[in-house]
Amino acid sequence: MECIRQIIDAIPQGHFFDSHYVTASLRQHYPAEYSALEDSIDSENNLTLRTHQKIGHLIARLNGTLVERQASQAWSINIYGNGSPCALWKRI
Repeated sequence: MECIRQIIDAIPQGHFFDSHYVTASLRQHYPAEYSALEDSIDSENNLTLRTHQKIGHLIARLNGTLVERQASQAWSINIYGNGSPCALWKRI
């Protein structure tokens, strides 16, 4: 999705970010695209989890060109307001 690339493009090179940041930005600034992504999931079970996994996979497609996956994970606030682990990325 082009909007994910736009979110990441706005992050200064050399800075670290996590998947929760991209998910929150997508929900806030691109709600129609987030809904379309959610609608593309073919299961009603764990819809939010599956949607966020798909966002992670879309970020991973940019690995080596726009981002670099870090060996460790981030711990940050998810959309439910709880701390949880997620992928840590570096903007390259």
